[in-house]
Amino acid sequence: MRDLRTYFNSIFERVLYKFSFLGKLITSLFGIFELPILKFGRRIARKFDISAMQFLDTHFLRGRWGGHIIPLNKNIDVSTKFAPTQEIVEIVSRSNVAKVSYCYCRTVQRAFNEPNCDHPLYTCIHLSYGKDLKEIAGKNKNFKNINKQEVIDLLEECDKRGLVHELIYFPSPDFYYVICNCCPCCCVVLNNFLKESLPKVVKSDFIARTDLNVCQNCGSCIEWCYFNARYLENGKLHFDEKNCFGCGICISKCPYDAIKLELRRTS
Repeated sequence: MRDLRTYFNSIFERVLYKFSFLGKLITSLFGIFELPILKFGRRIARKFDISAMQFLDTHFLRGRWGGHIIPLNKNIDVSTKFAPTQEIVEIVSRSNVAKVSYCYCRTVQRAFNEPNCDHPLYTCIHLSYGKDLKEIAGKNKNFKNINKQEVIDLLEECDKRGLVHELIYFPSPDFYYVICNCCPCCCVVLNNFLKESLPKVVKSDFIARTDLNVCQNCGSCIEWCYFNARYLENGKLHFDEKNCFGCGICISKCPYDAIKLELRRTS
């Protein structure tokens, strides 16, 4: 059964790659129904005391829904050459942005008086139609019904607050329908990934490396590393490279400018 599923998944991926319009249509339709799906999952979780994400992933989503982390350009080392698909401002500015709307996750957390944060609610950047990440590099910048500087200001404010920039995708990381600025306490995607590894969160193309000659082992970056890549041991900062998702949030939190994003080495 597993081999058969793998076979059909492989065929599906090849079809998406060849006919990108199909993937954009699927991600657009999923974006329309995302809110009812999340509400349904929440009702299941509250009524039966089970993991909503595990239930949805097992019976409906099957690992095809999640977030692709993309850093802000100012966190990337100035000497690094990167593509438009690797930085959030360029991706936003080359997407068909329709509006900025409220964050469902933070809104629900506050409505039910559950543990949450004081981050702003209007942080979700919605597209008028689903996008194929492969097409971004060749597209001109195209904003709709929203000022470019307002979006950049929003992204920078979210970055200062320690929110992770994510492309929320379906049915594969190449196709996204909304760009979110996520916190680990409220975000359905990020919170459930950190707790249960569901749904899937894709690493950025970067890794946050520390210059040990500059680092003062103060540990300021540790609380902002949601993926547990940084820790102090015997008064020394240690970095677990495999846990770094390259979000870049730790960079602005370092008082000594000892951290920078570098392109991740590929084997």
